[in-house]
Amino acid sequence: MSEVFAQVLLPIFVVVGLGYLLRRYVALDVRSVNRMSIYLFSPVLIFTLLTQVRVTPTETLRITAFMLGFIVLIGLATWLVCRMLGYSWAHTASLLLCVMFMNAGNYGLPVSRFAFGEEGFQLAALFFVVQAILAQTLAVYIAAAGGSGGWREGVVRLLRMPPIYAVLAALLIRAVGLELDPEGTRVVDELFRGLDLVAEAGIALLLVILGMQLAESEGVGDRPQVALATGLRLLLSVPLALGLAWLLGLQGLPFKLAVLLTSMPTAVNMIILAVEFDLRPQFVANVVTASTVASMASLTILLAVLM
Repeated sequence: MSEVFAQVLLPIFVVVGLGYLLRRYVALDVRSVNRMSIYLFSPVLIFTLLTQVRVTPTETLRITAFMLGFIVLIGLATWLVCRMLGYSWAHTASLLLCVMFMNAGNYGLPVSRFAFGEEGFQLAALFFVVQAILAQTLAVYIAAAGGSGGWREGVVRLLRMPPIYAVLAALLIRAVGLELDPEGTRVVDELFRGLDLVAEAGIALLLVILGMQLAESEGVGDRPQVALATGLRLLLSVPLALGLAWLLGLQGLPFKLAVLLTSMPTAVNMIILAVEFDLRPQFVANVVTASTVASMASLTILLAVLM
């Protein structure tokens, strides 16, 4: 397992660590960097990956159904736990954000590349895109309903999110049959090469942002609820993913990626939603920190089994 950690996770945490040190010793506005990621790097990354990934329609349908089904199932399980514990809607909504939406982008994509090569990276992009759409729709609604915004504000914010339009643009290009190749010689390929450079830079930047967000943490408080959210996110995900992937007929690399990507820690952009809608932002930030640190152990064990 130490070899798995060194080959897959250590390079990632080196970049995360650099982001952590950068924020600790340099006065940077993390929110501005986050917005640069949301409005530039993430949409370009989604667009370039979605236009290049080569997956059969049947596999695409299965992956989409898996991600939708998984998020609904783990959300239902989390809601039931909150009901049994008598949590308020604000507490329930914040827990739902932390458990339902995983860091399949700035953590999951690099892990997939180091673990399963370029094929794994491109296939992981499809899982990530489906999760990103849900994070920009369902997560916004949950945050708005549980916080101080309201569902109308959630819809308005949703329509302002570039990742949605990046997905639509990529789907349109695929629908008309236009193939974009960063190694090609056409004018359109040269333009695409520029976007591909932004996407490659975005992967490293997303890891740096993760480290910067961890540096913003002021220590983990409310430990029982943080432990509950972290346990549900990292541990409950595995049996749910295994069962659902088997039921939907995922095999080989798609099966492994389904289990791996849904076992990632809480998505960093849930902090942004929690802040924007005043939905227990410190609690959400604590869960992001705790689940990311704990994932060093959980993902090492999981990768040792999957690889």
